[in-house]
Amino acid sequence: MVAGAGLGLALAAGSAIAAPAFIPLGHLAGGDFSEATSVSDDGRFVSGNAIDASDNLVPVIWDGTTANLLAVPAGFDGAYVNAISGDGQHAVALGLGPGGFQGIRWDASGTPTVLPTNPMTFSSLNAINYDGTVAGGFVNQSFMGGSDAVIWTAAGGLQNIGVMAGGNEASFTDVTNDGSRFVGYAHDPVRRPIAWDATNGFQVLASAPGSNGAGIAIDIAADGSAIAGALDFDGVPRPAFWDSDGTANVLALWSGYAAGEAIGVINGGSLVIGNWREDEFADNLRSLAFVWDADSGSRPLQDVLINDYGIDLTGWTLNTVSHVTPDGLTIVGAGLNPFGELEAFKVVIPAPAGFAAFTLAGLGALARRRR
Repeated sequence: MVAGAGLGLALAAGSAIAAPAFIPLGHLAGGDFSEATSVSDDGRFVSGNAIDASDNLVPVIWDGTTANLLAVPAGFDGAYVNAISGDGQHAVALGLGPGGFQGIRWDASGTPTVLPTNPMTFSSLNAINYDGTVAGGFVNQSFMGGSDAVIWTAAGGLQNIGVMAGGNEASFTDVTNDGSRFVGYAHDPVRRPIAWDATNGFQVLASAPGSNGAGIAIDIAADGSAIAGALDFDGVPRPAFWDSDGTANVLALWSGYAAGEAIGVINGGSLVIGNWREDEFADNLRSLAFVWDADSGSRPLQDVLINDYGIDLTGWTLNTVSHVTPDGLTIVGAGLNPFGELEAFKVVIPAPAGFAAFTLAGLGALARRRR
């Protein structure tokens, strides 16, 4: 679609992919940067961001390899898309508004709506549920710092959830498909990985030996069965996930990488994706994408695709991943292409040989580990 044409793309099934595939999503004409941030549950629609010929940051939804530009509200200089709904028909973002950052939500027609906050506040919508009826993020109430976690619902509009006792900052980063449970972080005053639901409020996630319990929850499985994020060790984040029992599992780092985070998780923690970083301050170019399952442990995604699936990645470095579909068959991210430019990609491994195969083996290994 062209800018303003909407998110309302047909949901008819796309061309089936019969063999494992690595799919570069390309750049906009005249641009040299793109990244994928999320993918619809069926693997068809990918949200992300790209630079255009005028060096503007442009919000994008890819349908296959076709980049469809999302309309930006009047007066905005661009937007950073954080997530697409599971049905592929809605999206949320951090918008570059005239007075600062403001959350944006696109409905199924592609119409953008700015989060209804005061002009002197900053805000972002970071997460959206399957059908686009629930979203979450934060509102920064002043220039002096601090932020409140917020949720938006189609039925009730914006609701300020606030912060934990003893803290002045909280934000939601992801939500279950049914919109009932959020994850993110909240300060007490230390930043803690949290879950939140309407019945129990803020719930601090379990720590692990050697960690002080500080960290962040980044992703929750579509069915709520596991959470991915990071726990701090001596001030440095390590990839971690919380399984269906709520136990924190800290994942190994790769040689040459001192920090990292788990970005996505499915099926109670049977498959985890994430990014290793050279240090806690490393950008995406100094990162390496990984996948984890209980049988094989953590491995670079690039090695798995080359060695296990025979995919030719000559000239590519797969730096980051951002999302995995609930069935474990599709992963999206960004990597350095053969021209040295960061480019969005999608990896599809069809069933039964897909990443979902990890989940079956992983579930068995997790069960064995708990006996």
